[in-house]
Amino acid sequence: MTKTYRIFATPYQRLRRMTGLSARFMELDALRSVNLDVAPGETVGIVGENGAGKSTLLKIISGTTSPTSGTVEVAERVASILELGAGFHPEFTGRDNAVLYGALMGLDSRVMDTRLERILAFAELGEMIDSPLKTYSTGMAMRLAFAVATHVDAGIVIIDEALAVGDGYYQKKCVNRLLKLKEAGTTILFCSHSMYYVTMFCDRVAWLGAGQVRQVGDAKEVVESYEAFLLERGKRRLGEDGGDGDQQAPSGARIGRITSLRAFGNGSEGSELRGGDSLTIVLEVESLRAAEVFHLGLVVETLDGNCVFAVSSLWDGERPLAGAERYTVTLEVPQLPVANGVFNISGYLLDESGLHVHDQVVAPRAIRVASEAWTPSLLQLEHGWRVE
Repeated sequence: MTKTYRIFATPYQRLRRMTGLSARFMELDALRSVNLDVAPGETVGIVGENGAGKSTLLKIISGTTSPTSGTVEVAERVASILELGAGFHPEFTGRDNAVLYGALMGLDSRVMDTRLERILAFAELGEMIDSPLKTYSTGMAMRLAFAVATHVDAGIVIIDEALAVGDGYYQKKCVNRLLKLKEAGTTILFCSHSMYYVTMFCDRVAWLGAGQVRQVGDAKEVVESYEAFLLERGKRRLGEDGGDGDQQAPSGARIGRITSLRAFGNGSEGSELRGGDSLTIVLEVESLRAAEVFHLGLVVETLDGNCVFAVSSLWDGERPLAGAERYTVTLEVPQLPVANGVFNISGYLLDESGLHVHDQVVAPRAIRVASEAWTPSLLQLEHGWRVE
């Protein structure tokens, strides 16, 4: 399936095209050769950067737009929340818009009459339900749209960033509602920038990039790949493309670079660690000016960029690197009190002040810390229970 938009230079060029005359325009592929199968009752997450084509894909599945080429087969009624307020009339009250929205999703008036009070109770808009929609905040409009979309007994529910709006209480209420739909066998397509929601809620995830499917698979695996991609965009990964040794420094002329960054768990490179195991990091640095003064920084971070551990030779009062062309530096961490997860290790070559970055790299292999039992914890800490 492909979706191509034509972008005209001016409205006049669009008019020329509509009347059969030649016109100037460019074509933009929002989606290119996308193939995706979703099984009945499955919950599939859609992730990707802004402009990746996520909303376009969901609009096509919802039927609000059509593909330029290819086909979409939908076996059941679709209820969707794509754009907050879509399908609503600003002059109508919330109550009238709920009826209108239900009609757009295929509910006849008799069925809607039996469900309307339940829908309005879920939206929790109080007296505002009889006020014009134009007086609603974005969060209030979302509440109404979500309440209707999740109470029409659709076989397929599409959620596009709807949980990003609203307070914590209502987000929890929406999540609980989605869980009930999932347990009832409803097929759900869930698009969100919250990787926590995607990982915990979805069975599979499709990662879109530049209008194409980059990866489809187990939710945790795809999210890890996507978050690693986001983290590494501004850094070079060592060991790829012949070492990437000719890449320009982040800023200014290159006067030094990190040529190797390796991590060892319990003495073995790339091994899977257990919480509390030792971690050894070895860096090799090349200086193009023997008199240049360098400091080093190291960061262990989660795949979504949260810093777990950061050190700097400057912070720790170590002598800077100076007077040689090559250095091998080892950092020893006797115990890494991490409970579970996959972590990237980044190295930074800093100037004598520790402020300017001459080079920044990511180790070619992430370290994986596994626990004997599943845990949501990041850290593994000694603890004990006492009941009185």
